[in-house]
Amino acid sequence: MAKRRGKPPRIPQLGSHGLDDALHGYATEMSGQEPLGLEALRRATWTQTVKPQMLCDELQGRLLAALSHMIAPQRVLELGTFTGYATACLSEGLLPEGAVDTVDVDDELHLLQDEHWAMIGCQSRIHRHTGKAKEVLASGALFSDDDRPYDLVFIDADKEHQQWYVDWAMDHVRDGGWIVVDNVLWWGEVLRVASGASSDPNAQRIHALNAYMKGHPSLDNLLLPLRDGLHVARRKPRR
Repeated sequence: MAKRRGKPPRIPQLGSHGLDDALHGYATEMSGQEPLGLEALRRATWTQTVKPQMLCDELQGRLLAALSHMIAPQRVLELGTFTGYATACLSEGLLPEGAVDTVDVDDELHLLQDEHWAMIGCQSRIHRHTGKAKEVLASGALFSDDDRPYDLVFIDADKEHQQWYVDWAMDHVRDGGWIVVDNVLWWGEVLRVASGASSDPNAQRIHALNAYMKGHPSLDNLLLPLRDGLHVARRKPRR
């Protein structure tokens, strides 16, 4: 099967938790292709940023877009913007009056984000908030102009406060709303934590978060071994 030309390199998918490169390539080729604007943003991320590996891969982006289309949200919240690739994916299924709030502490990538969001055609539907995620959430600023609950919350921020973010999301998504957490396999290190062979603090926190979400009575959860793992959970109706 011929490879697409001009694509930036993919992060290896090797490890007991992920697809190997050949299967990952096959799955990508057999899936719907990312829009050209997103491909341009991916290339810019790989050529203009210091840590391009933070970018979600094409399959993960298509999954986020599919979730957005299935949910047809009015309000989406993203914690951790980076170059705005996942932000644009999450915007694909918005209702006409819908918007994505995205939060990141880094303001150095705003020009890159704006250039490519404008190219993709989603810039007017993205509301950017600069600051530490926990402080922005605690401030109440996200509800100053719109008091509706979120339909989807995507968490890709610092690992130290992930459980706090999940708790906040459970309080601020609608009944039947969705919470998605990225990097929940920590490149397989959670397996070593589970077996007692690792004391990596981030992996310990992530393993604890996975167990917390699995056992929480307000969530229906599914952990997907895609790339570095996505924990997808539905907020059960409140009684």
